[in-house]
Amino acid sequence: MTDRAGSVTKPRAKAGQKEARRPRATVRDQADVLRALGVLKVATATQIMELVRPHLSDNKAIRNALLVLKADKLVVAEGSTAGPAGKFGTPDRVGEPSRKLWRLTPAGLDAAAEKLGRGPDEMGGNARGAGIGGAPHAMPVNATVTAFICGGRAPGAPAGMGGLEAWRTEVPHALSSSGKRNVRSDAVFQDKAAGVPLLMVEVDRATEPAHVLADKVGSYADLYARRVRPPGMPSTGRGTIGDLNTVPFWETLYPRTGLPGWPPLAIVLTGAGPTALDNRMRAVAQLSREFWAGTEHADYGYRATAPEDGDFYLDFTAKVPLVITTLDLLQQHGPMGPVWFRVAQYRGTQPEPLLQALTDTHTAAEYRQRRKQRKRAAEAAEAEKQRREAAEQRLLDEQWKRSEWFEKRKRKMKKLARQWDEPKTADER
Repeated sequence: MTDRAGSVTKPRAKAGQKEARRPRATVRDQADVLRALGVLKVATATQIMELVRPHLSDNKAIRNALLVLKADKLVVAEGSTAGPAGKFGTPDRVGEPSRKLWRLTPAGLDAAAEKLGRGPDEMGGNARGAGIGGAPHAMPVNATVTAFICGGRAPGAPAGMGGLEAWRTEVPHALSSSGKRNVRSDAVFQDKAAGVPLLMVEVDRATEPAHVLADKVGSYADLYARRVRPPGMPSTGRGTIGDLNTVPFWETLYPRTGLPGWPPLAIVLTGAGPTALDNRMRAVAQLSREFWAGTEHADYGYRATAPEDGDFYLDFTAKVPLVITTLDLLQQHGPMGPVWFRVAQYRGTQPEPLLQALTDTHTAAEYRQRRKQRKRAAEAAEAEKQRREAAEQRLLDEQWKRSEWFEKRKRKMKKLARQWDEPKTADER
């Protein structure tokens, strides 16, 4: 409807009908919603609230921000999460209610990129159509990111790590130059200040056989092993020989971590009971052993016939550092709590905090340190042995000298005694 001046006006409300009010939201709420959807791609209002306003118990402020952004055509509601199974009104119908899903529009994706300070190539797509089916995979991925950032819910649980800017979701990584083979990470975490320069995250809902997840660990090994020409190096039209004039492909995508070895991979399991998830964890570890198991080097010369009998070390070169946990443990204790199981030899069965779990044990550096300690101990023992032998020799020498003096004295006295006993002449008398 236009007025006489030709400007657009709102249609008037009918008699007896209240005029619909435009929802109000602060600029900060709108910006945080854009940032959250820029990372998560598709989420519910409650998930966004738990991520950017964890102190709130009502998501009304976030819903208002979403409605304002929807009016500005920056976000759109698309689909809903799956509610509890069963018929409405039945007593056994319990669980999380169905919630509306929100995603960014193309214009909203550009606005989110500006808020996050990222380029278009880092933002990915706007997850169009993901919410129609209820986004069953995106929901636990969102819960994983929230647990990392906000920490655990249990009393006394450690704080979380990183912020929204440290995360990206649904990140593809090409395994070949043609791009036909790739491994898509559910999430990628980058935060040097938190002690984790680069962490690949996979969320598994136990909907596929264990060998499929184990094969994905192998795909990450292929990704890390892939080498390409350094960016900016002109092509000569010839193939490369081995590692000559090449760099790891993943280093062209991310800054150098400054740490030895390949970037770690974290697997978060959900979608089944504790026993089933524990069995799945063991199965995945066994099926992917070739990709994470360090090469054992035993010091057989040190009175040992097997690695466990004597000293040894593990070489994790060209191996994927793999840690596994469950979403329930992660939400309860947070990433810095004892929730991670490091999949490696001689690590025990107790869960560890993330930084501790990512630290290799039985390394060559530790082995060399032990060798130095053994060498110093052997040198000290040899020096002590020589000192004792020298002291014993001095004692023997002193005893010999004393006995020799007594022998000389004895011989002299005997000689004098013989001379005394001999008959003397008249002149000697």
